[in-house]
Amino acid sequence: MTAAGHRRDRRAADRTALLVEAPDVGAGCWPAVDAEAGSVLLVRRVAPDAGRRDAIWDAHLDPRSAREVFDWMTRRPDQWSLWARLAFLFGDQAVSAIVVEGARRDADEAAVQEETARLEAEERRRLHERIELFILDSKNQRPGLSLESGDEDKPFFVMRFSEKWERERVLDWMRWQRPRFAEFRTLVAAEGAVALERVVIAGMRQTEADVKRRGLASGGRRPLRFWRGE
Repeated sequence: MTAAGHRRDRRAADRTALLVEAPDVGAGCWPAVDAEAGSVLLVRRVAPDAGRRDAIWDAHLDPRSAREVFDWMTRRPDQWSLWARLAFLFGDQAVSAIVVEGARRDADEAAVQEETARLEAEERRRLHERIELFILDSKNQRPGLSLESGDEDKPFFVMRFSEKWERERVLDWMRWQRPRFAEFRTLVAAEGAVALERVVIAGMRQTEADVKRRGLASGGRRPLRFWRGE
């Protein structure tokens, strides 16, 4: 063993008790980390003392980075013996270029993916909170109204009518219920669309009666035509 190798052996042996090691899977070497010192290593046993370790390769980083590189190495047991050969043939720098830089690159990619997932989840939540009221006038179908969440491509509630004026009568009330749309969605999920239809009809009729009592109702079939939610 070279003089440098002897120095490395003593350094590893002095702190062997502080090492956290990956399981030995028969590759002849395995990753270890001394988080306190910020060192990540590739070690092997020192015969005949099975408790001592010889550091084939090591790198000095900050404690968090050392742990991240160790975790990255631990997930790649098929590469351990290759890294050991590279260390013997080309030195620590060659292994660091693969291991440390590879771990950092993967960590950066994971961070980007995590941030992308967070932004996508945030956008889904934002869209879910947005509920739109639509007027349905498709051919060969009765006139209707629907409520649809921004993160869905199908309405969670559809209400059909025999005549357009009936739809417009309900729409005069429904358009001012936007603050309750989330409540309506919860009701549909819990009790079904019929339960919400009952709430809509009852709410509309109660409001019509109140507006008429106050002398603010419009004439004809749509008492709430000029009502503005007041």
